[in-house]
Formats: sequence, C-alpha cells, structure tokens
Amino acid sequence: MNAFPRMQTLVRRALLCSALLLSMGSAALAQSPYPSKPIRVVVPYPPGGATDIMARTVAQRLTELMGQQVVIDNKAGGNSGIGAEIVAKAPADGYTLLFTNDATFVLNPVLFSSLPYDANKDFVPVATVAYLNLGLAVSSTLPVNSFSELVAYTRARSGKLSYGSYGVGSQAHLMGEMYKKISGTDLVHVPYKGSAQAVADVIGGQVLFTFPALTTVQGFLKADKVRMLAISGDKRSPLLPDVPTFAEVGYKDMDIGAWYAFLAPAGTPRDVVNRLNTAVAKLLGNREFIAQLVSQGMMPMTLSPEQISAQIRSETTRMSRIVKASGARVD
Repeated sequence: MNAFPRMQTLVRRALLCSALLLSMGSAALAQSPYPSKPIRVVVPYPPGGATDIMARTVAQRLTELMGQQVVIDNKAGGNSGIGAEIVAKAPADGYTLLFTNDATFVLNPVLFSSLPYDANKDFVPVATVAYLNLGLAVSSTLPVNSFSELVAYTRARSGKLSYGSYGVGSQAHLMGEMYKKISGTDLVHVPYKGSAQAVADVIGGQVLFTFPALTTVQGFLKADKVRMLAISGDKRSPLLPDVPTFAEVGYKDMDIGAWYAFLAPAGTPRDVVNRLNTAVAKLLGNREFIAQLVSQGMMPMTLSPEQISAQIRSETTRMSRIVKASGARVD
C-alpha cells in the first residue's frame, strides 16, 4: 500500500480533531459562568442623588453576591437619555446594565416626542429594587403646617410664587403641574439640575416647595429646616407616620413616586437576565438590606422581568392620563 495516501488521511484526521478540540474549547470559553468579569452599571444621573445613592448601595451588595466587581458609571444629562443611549448601544452580554428610575422608561416616552433611545425596543427588564416615596416639602419657616393650609396660601398668592423640580419632565415637574391643576393656582416652574439644589432653594426661600425623596431631606427634617406636608405611596411612610399621603389629602393624582430597576440591552441572553434577577431577589430577601432601604425612605420591590414589563405598560397608561390632565409641557 502506498504510504502517501495513508499519511494524507492521518493528517486530515489530525486536523479535524484539532479543529474539533478548538471549537470545543471556544464553546467552553463562551459558556463560562456569568459573570466572569466586572459589571458596569450606568446611572443616568449625577452623583449624590437618590438614584446614585441607591445604585451604589445595591452595587456593593451585588459585588459580594456575584463574586465580581459591580462598578457604577454616572452618565448624567438629557433627562437620563445620555446614559440610556449608552446602554442601548452596548453589547448585549450582561456586562453593561442601566440602573435608573421609571422616568427613563415611563415618563420620558410620554413627555418627549423624540428620544435617543426606544424604551420599548432597546432594553430588556432585569430586576426592580425599590419604590421611593416623594413628598411635598416646604421651608419650616413658612407659616403653613398642613396641605390644606398650603392650598389656601398658594390660592391667595396665585401668580406670585414658584416651585422647584429636579428637571423638566421629572416626577417633581409633573407633580407640580398637577398641583397647579387641582388647586387652581398659578405657580412658576423652576427646573434644577438635581433635587439637592431645589431643596436648598426651598430652605432659602427662593421657591415655595419641591418634591424630594425622603433620603434626600432626612438631615433637613431632623434639623427642622424643612417640613413635609404629604407623600406619595398607598400608605404612610414608617419614617413619617404623621405625614398623610396625597390620596389622604384629596390629591390622588399627585401620587407619583419613583421606582428603580435594572435594565439590559435588548438581546441579552435570558439565562444572564435570570441570573441577575435571582441575585437582586436574594439581596431583597436580606433583612439587613431591607432595613437599610426602609431607613432611607424606600420600600423593597421584587418583580420578575415579565412583571416589570407589565408594570411599565400600566404605569405608562396612567402617566399618559396624568400628563394630559396636568397640561405639563417640556418645551
């Protein structure tokens, strides 16, 4: 038998085996357990605000749970659109996530005719973390001690006062416009770059009221710098049991809180989404972490990706009605 054809056969077999082994090795690498490297979490707001504070609190815990560093990357601007666009265009591999509040995927699509991202097509819901009460805060020096007294105060001075929000199209903006509509008063909207500056100007008397998160004003409440007259949510906050909800004072359509969630680029593998959702759910089952949230005026919120999608749809419908009723404008 000619040895050359036999040698060719052996070489072909060796090459085939090598190719097979290489493909198996590549597959093994591709299927390495998630996560195998640090996870970048884009927060579309500046450092120091409620969203950033919550993101960093969660990131620290997730780093411990997942065995990889979870890094916060603040990309503020464009009513959270800059950060959202970055994540929308990122690889769908689970290593770039968006952590934001519902303004990004509920309010923005309702209020703005043009966005640099498509809230319905560019993301897949991953996990919710918490609901955050927002309250109407006035300066403690204001001669107003209840919501009804505030309404009387603003009606007597209609057209001469202003309120502050943390940006055009924010929850605070919408709540302020709804207040004007229901109370029948005329107030000037003053948008700030963040809630901290709006609160500072409430204390200083530059604006009458704003709608901060409890975590933002806890120190000012303890120092008797501000006074909360009502809060969002279906029940009173354990931190402020004497402060009624907006529904209790007859202004149900001002019940606009904020809820926070992780989202990933569309196309992210389902097993990666499930891994992240499970990790966040485990975190929210930790009593110490729950106590930490509650102490900051937040309530744990555990939803599956499917439930998050349903929540977005229902809230979008509700916010569309409220925006129309309030007459809020973003131009």
